[in-house]
Amino acid sequence: MRNLLSANLLRLRKSRLFWGLLGAMFALGAAFTLQHFSHWFRWGARFYLTIDLFTYALLLGFGMAVFIPLFFGAEYSDGAIRNKLTAGHSRLSIYLSHLITSVVVALCAAGAYVLPVLAVGLFIYEPPALEAGTLALLVLGTLVLLAAYCALYTFVTMNCSRKSTAAVICLLGMLALYLVAGRIEIPLMHPEYLNWVVTEAGEMIPGDPNPRYVGGMERVVLETLQDLLPTGQSLQYMRADVAHPARLPLYSVIDVAAFTAAGAALFRRKDLK
Repeated sequence: MRNLLSANLLRLRKSRLFWGLLGAMFALGAAFTLQHFSHWFRWGARFYLTIDLFTYALLLGFGMAVFIPLFFGAEYSDGAIRNKLTAGHSRLSIYLSHLITSVVVALCAAGAYVLPVLAVGLFIYEPPALEAGTLALLVLGTLVLLAAYCALYTFVTMNCSRKSTAAVICLLGMLALYLVAGRIEIPLMHPEYLNWVVTEAGEMIPGDPNPRYVGGMERVVLETLQDLLPTGQSLQYMRADVAHPARLPLYSVIDVAAFTAAGAALFRRKDLK
């Protein structure tokens, strides 16, 4: 395993795709932050730091859908996987080395995005309107979420012999999951009441009920699906509006375990001739 990881990391150092991904994430982080900097400089607008901080949770969902198939899918065409097997490496160690390397790449890309956000944002943004413990859970959750994306795309790439096909499947799959998560989120965004009434004593009491509000078991099911889908988590992290910050990392761990177990099992039976 150590030799496989070392070989993968050496490939990364020489990979234009890897450095291109880092450059693209850095540029996006700088672009979003400079846009808000322009608003701050011209009109004195104030933003919370979290407005841009966790956007990488969605951007890398798409970015890794391109990187993993193109970077690791090439090993089918150049015979690298067969060479590794001939050298005595097990299929499981090959699979896990690719997954671990993918997670390392995702973390590096997230760091490249966050760097310009913090470099400029710490001076122009308001501190996060969150407790330190909640903010730490959001950071942890996004990192585990990136591992879930990597596990999903590794599952596809390692069981598809053509890297172009794997890239199309990963991208279309990510787009489909994003649309599904957005569709699930729409009914959840409706408030329970249309308005609130202020009494003479200054108390706030609920006004008219919202007919579009989804409650009961239907809401529980929708929230569970939203939390379980990586894209559903991404949308929540982007807003820094997470109802259950301690629960999302657990769902991501479930995703990682499920995709890895299924992908490794299929790869062990795959015909590599």
